Amino acid sequence: MLRNIMLLIMILSVIGACKKDDKNSTVTLDIETLSAKWLVSGSSEYSSFEFNKSGNYIVIKNANTSNQEIKFGKYTISESTIILTGYGTIIVSEIKENTITFIFKTNIDPDTEININADKQDEMESTSNTDLLCKTWELVTENGEPVEGTDMELTVLFSKAGTYFVTYINVSDASNVAQWKWKNAEETELYYSWEEVPNWETASYVMITELTSTSLIITEGDLVYVLQPASNKSAALTDGYVSTETNNSKIFGR
Repeated sequence: MLRNIMLLIMILSVIGACKKDDKNSTVTLDIETLSAKWLVSGSSEYSSFEFNKSGNYIVIKNANTSNQEIKFGKYTISESTIILTGYGTIIVSEIKENTITFIFKTNIDPDTEININADKQDEMESTSNTDLLCKTWELVTENGEPVEGTDMELTVLFSKAGTYFVTYINVSDASNVAQWKWKNAEETELYYSWEEVPNWETASYVMITELTSTSLIITEGDLVYVLQPASNKSAALTDGYVSTETNNSKIFGR
């Protein structure tokens, strides 16, 4: 009898320890799973959180108002935690193929926890050119002239969610989110649109004359842009935000 009681106590102890471990277990993130545009569901001032494989994030707040804010910078992953450089911290409690749940705390107000549920935005099909294009690039030359140190020093981000994002290094309050898609089946031309709901039939487009893992050359009319994968310096931009009302940041169609 005593032996049975002791055995029961041991079993209950093991079960209790397992439950405790389950409760304290954390999600382990990886860049492949996280890399996507996550659209916030429910009532929230945040519209979307986007991460790419170049290690950059874009956070959009108040998307449909005149007070829209865009945050852009580098992110790092440690188990279930994502550090948004210059902006805040995300602690992920669950991530699935198409959904993510996390707590978000800004650097300005770290004591306030914001609960976020988000759904993964549909992405375009993975192809050789799409995979090569979708990263963060930095502009090297415009019509053969180096842009480093000038107002045209900038980064351009393309994503499979259709995000086309430009931010300038030497110009404050100069970043904005647009949309893009391939124009032709050969994937040598792409549409871009600064409209919230693009009309692709009338949208502007550019030609891609070179696309490799280390080089992107884009032509639009008489303009020739040469870009390379973003360096740590340029990709680490910026912990500031801009308003779309006062924004004129465009590399194409400017």
